[in-house]
Amino acid sequence: METDAWNAAAHDWAHRVREGMGGRVHLHDASIDELLPPPVGLTLDVGCGEGRLTRELAGRGYDVVGVDASTALVDEARAADPSGRYEAASIDALPFAGGAAELAVCVNVLPHVHDLAGAAAELARVLAPGGALVIGTIHPAAHAGTYDEETGELRIANYWNREREAVPLGDHTVHHERRTIEDYLTPLLAAGLELGALREVPGQTGKLPLYLDLLLTRRA
Repeated sequence: METDAWNAAAHDWAHRVREGMGGRVHLHDASIDELLPPPVGLTLDVGCGEGRLTRELAGRGYDVVGVDASTALVDEARAADPSGRYEAASIDALPFAGGAAELAVCVNVLPHVHDLAGAAAELARVLAPGGALVIGTIHPAAHAGTYDEETGELRIANYWNREREAVPLGDHTVHHERRTIEDYLTPLLAAGLELGALREVPGQTGKLPLYLDLLLTRRA
């Protein structure tokens, strides 16, 4: 995670998310909602950013804590939700005891994570046996070339190209990791998680997959 860039861009990013970024940020909410188990026990929103999903989960009865590596984004989340609970911490060093959570959600985060195996191990560690992990991320196919959201056209250059992709963030730059579906699942399964559901979510035109959503559970 490139926290310096996120700290510098936090205020502008929070404004963009709250304005909806033209609807793109919220496009696959319905798929995430379908994968969420009922609110039981502690929920962790890992990579919570400015706290939109944390706030929504709390409003639906989840006992939720938002966690993000960017202290500035955590400050934005706290300012928007003074009664909420937020912690500044990296995805590979979560400040919770082993087995503390019944549910962890990680939405629009994993492309920014360079050490996916370490993150997967930590997510599995904080989950109770039988606990659920819900992941939402950009679909690997949409990272493999150029995607035109208006026409739904995807031009794939190299699906197996794993070079980091530079992404502008205000006056700064962050990097996305390009991964295949196999690249995502292999470390998650190796960490002691089982795949319960896999959803490929289309973009606005409905022609091609734009998001990949996963439901996993920690093995007992």
